[in-house]
Amino acid sequence: MKILIEYTWNNLKKNRKNTISILLAITIATILLSTMVLATYMNWNHDINKAILRNGNYHGSFYSGIDKSQIPYLKENQKVDEVYLRSEYYSGKIDTKRPYFNISYLNKEYWENMYEKNFILEGRIPEKSDEIVVIGNFLKENPQYKIGDKIKVNLGYREKEGKNIDPFDFIGEGETFIGGKEKEYTIVAAISGKSLSYEPYYGGLGFLDEDSIDEDMKLFPFLRMENPRNIYKDLPEIGRMLGFAKGEAEDSHDYYGSSYNLYYLRLQGIFPPSLNLWERVPESTLIFSIFILFVILLFVIIIYNVFTVWSNNRLRQLGILKSIGATPKQIKSTIVLEAIFISIVPIIIGVILGHLFCYIIIDIVNSMIQSINLDMNGSMFNLVFKTSPIVIGLILILSFLAILISISRPAKKLSKILPIEAIKYGGLDYEHLRKKKRKVNNYSPSNIISSLAKDFLDGNKKAFKTTIISITISFAVMFVFLTFRSLNQAIDNLDMMEYYYSIQTRVLTNEPADENIFKEIRKIDEVKESITYKNIYLYSRLKSEYESDEFKGTGGFESIDIKKYPIDKLEDGYEVPIVLAGIENEDFNRYIKSQGEEPEEYYNKEKPKAILLNLVKEDINQPLARTKFIPYLHEEVNNISINEYKNQKGYTLDIDIGLKTFEKPIKDYYLQDYRIYLFMPKEVLYSIIENFDLPGDYSHSEIIRLAVDKNDIEGAKEKIKDIMKYYLPESDYYIWNILDDEAERKMQNKLVYLITFSIIFFLSIIGISNAYSSINNNLRNRRREFAMLKSMGITKNDLGKMLRLEGIYYSIYPFIISIPLFLIFLAFVVKINKTYTFKDLIIFLDYRIIVGYVIVIFMSIYLAYYFGIKKVERDEIVDVLKDESI
Repeated sequence: MKILIEYTWNNLKKNRKNTISILLAITIATILLSTMVLATYMNWNHDINKAILRNGNYHGSFYSGIDKSQIPYLKENQKVDEVYLRSEYYSGKIDTKRPYFNISYLNKEYWENMYEKNFILEGRIPEKSDEIVVIGNFLKENPQYKIGDKIKVNLGYREKEGKNIDPFDFIGEGETFIGGKEKEYTIVAAISGKSLSYEPYYGGLGFLDEDSIDEDMKLFPFLRMENPRNIYKDLPEIGRMLGFAKGEAEDSHDYYGSSYNLYYLRLQGIFPPSLNLWERVPESTLIFSIFILFVILLFVIIIYNVFTVWSNNRLRQLGILKSIGATPKQIKSTIVLEAIFISIVPIIIGVILGHLFCYIIIDIVNSMIQSINLDMNGSMFNLVFKTSPIVIGLILILSFLAILISISRPAKKLSKILPIEAIKYGGLDYEHLRKKKRKVNNYSPSNIISSLAKDFLDGNKKAFKTTIISITISFAVMFVFLTFRSLNQAIDNLDMMEYYYSIQTRVLTNEPADENIFKEIRKIDEVKESITYKNIYLYSRLKSEYESDEFKGTGGFESIDIKKYPIDKLEDGYEVPIVLAGIENEDFNRYIKSQGEEPEEYYNKEKPKAILLNLVKEDINQPLARTKFIPYLHEEVNNISINEYKNQKGYTLDIDIGLKTFEKPIKDYYLQDYRIYLFMPKEVLYSIIENFDLPGDYSHSEIIRLAVDKNDIEGAKEKIKDIMKYYLPESDYYIWNILDDEAERKMQNKLVYLITFSIIFFLSIIGISNAYSSINNNLRNRRREFAMLKSMGITKNDLGKMLRLEGIYYSIYPFIISIPLFLIFLAFVVKINKTYTFKDLIIFLDYRIIVGYVIVIFMSIYLAYYFGIKKVERDEIVDVLKDESI
């Protein structure tokens, strides 16, 4: 074995060009693998930090409260690492615009680890029991107070007819406040939070001093477990010991009062026992995992072909080793050993360069975001470079595993080859030429050069397999990228709406938003025009006779693909989605008067009436630039019945149709597929939705659109933020504007360009380096054949011409294979998309990149042949034929 190791080392040094080619391929493959693993880890870390920012880093909690006597049980429990305590809310009376002040007290661990501290607008977290954090709009509505001031609160409770009133209830007739004691607090911070204008209270958060907890104080514990993987077993057991009710079922969320920080646990691979296997993997993790598997497969393919070429170039040496007594096992061992030995340095370098590449990409992205002042808070583009020993270890394991998989087949094949076959190997696959059934080439004097070039190319396909695969893969990656970029260009040019309103603010709350928000936004100096509205999404059952003549002419409801669009066929008609939009009263009145009608009849809450935007696309598959709108429903349709659920019984309501219009009440309002759009005053809409069971936490989302000059957008956006922070936490509103949208799309395009072409660049280097190595070795192994051709009368010029033709054929070979496949792929994208034609994608395809890439690859391969030809031309016939080592 020692002799084999020394032989391996000497062979590597002797074949430096081959070795460099292999080193380069392994290094680049490791860079690609490192990049994907690191990107997955950084995205996971970003999601973890986001989950902690929004919910805290606890694992589980309880719906029911505990008292002071139960705290030691939790703190001394070996299954519990930390306990974060929060008291219930207590009512207080204050002398301000609103009469009540609701306070909850948080202990030191809670303040340090939970999410509330992340929403502090100014100031610091409280550290003493007489310090308090107030909700932001308290300072806004009571300018006599500021950070550092003291405030007196009369602590007690609200009462009506001898019964306590919940601190968050509205003021009721006949209620009184029973004061207990007056306490003075120092305001140390203002926090962003929800507080509506019609609520009779402000919110505040204090500091819980555990040494002075009242015996009757109700506390809610949030637990961080020692072994979180057992939380779905341990937390209910702790709840049982605390005396909480069992609940309905063992797999329910409230089993023994237990509640879980589900998203945070899920990111750590901890799932509820009842969750199905396919539901356990987060979507982003699944996507990245697929990419990692793809890169590993790419790694194996590239390295397998590299080692195949490398091992074929050693057939003669291995045959000699076998002839002097080396066993198949020893041959296989030396090949595997050599592969591992040669891989150590490039894998380590690849890991380092992969980290460096990720760091540079992250730095470039952050610089791009900062340069255009783009708000990417919460976006996956807002990543921070991060690694760990575990990640590095995983990359090393995957890399060496890929190497072992890649080398196993060539090693097994070479260990079984007969010595005489290996020693006779000369580089050209004569067996392939003998077996190939095809029309015989024309070897006439005028065609002999081109015929020989074709034969030599056919006989050397195995030697060039790595290069062809590397170039084809890199060209495939580039073409797929260009196809989707072409699709995006088609969308931008043919399907992008021209925006009338340059800013849009969406407010997401689980109760009606404070009207003061919209009033203050509309008063911003830069705002030239605005409209405020709310959408809810419902369903309606329509009969076929409701179709307009024009819509019926296109095929009507019968022609709709119900698998693609949310239309259901019923026995007596069709179930169609409806968008019911409530427009701010002032905006609604202005619009309806512009249509020549009076608004009063639309404010009847007992018998609601709406405007029908009677438009639908004539051809749903046409992009916006080629879209023609036609009337949707018949003019005789005067009433529509709406249902809150799809395919289910629920609350239903009849809405009269007043104005049927082709003019949008909200300029640049985007019409989707076959939805029906109804508009009414917002106050009427709110009276209607009280009867609906709206899903989700953000059932009361509202939108205000603002017409602002481009030069004033940044200033207006900052003023909106200044207004919003005193009413809502940042997670509950979203500000969109055309400048950020354009900048984000440009940044995403640049980033995709950067990453895609980095991958293409790396794969191209593998292809080019292997092309040079394969061509160099192939020409060296064929020197005897060239010498024989020279002895038969072929001139150096003809030999050079033959090899140059071979180089040209070889250069275009990957593209001859690839281009038809990619045209088929392009046609497949068109067939799946249906909106854009083959011509659309061809027009927006970036041919400069394709042509440039083809030229670079062509010149690289041609130059490799060019320098190889120079060496062959210098060979003397007699010297080559006498050299037994060739």
